[in-house]
Amino acid sequence: MRGIYKIISISVDEKKMDFRLKKLDAFSGAGLLRMIADEPEEKVDLMSFFVRLSDTALRRLMSVCLEHVEVMLPAGWNPIMTRGEWSWQEAEYDTLLCLKLTLEEALWTLQGFFGAGGSTSRNEKTDTIL
Repeated sequence: MRGIYKIISISVDEKKMDFRLKKLDAFSGAGLLRMIADEPEEKVDLMSFFVRLSDTALRRLMSVCLEHVEVMLPAGWNPIMTRGEWSWQEAEYDTLLCLKLTLEEALWTLQGFFGAGGSTSRNEKTDTIL
């Protein structure tokens, strides 16, 4: 089976924390690809793509991506979001962290579609668990 998990480390309040990404399912990944493909520019820049999204589309994208991310806590892996609700309250008001995790999830899910795709994280620990 293909690896569907990836662990990355990101600094949160000057402390390294591990996050486990799970690739988007086929329907969510196809929806993300369709959103990007609808962009008028020849070369898609994901940061400017995020800026141009409507509030509704951005909320939907972030919710879908963050529902596929877990944080390592002392008790084990804990989801960031579940069914559109915050499961890890510390992330709720950390805009930069949530945008980073959304971008990492989107890039990793669509890695094979773009030549320069893949993670932008320099703190990547492992590509796959499975």
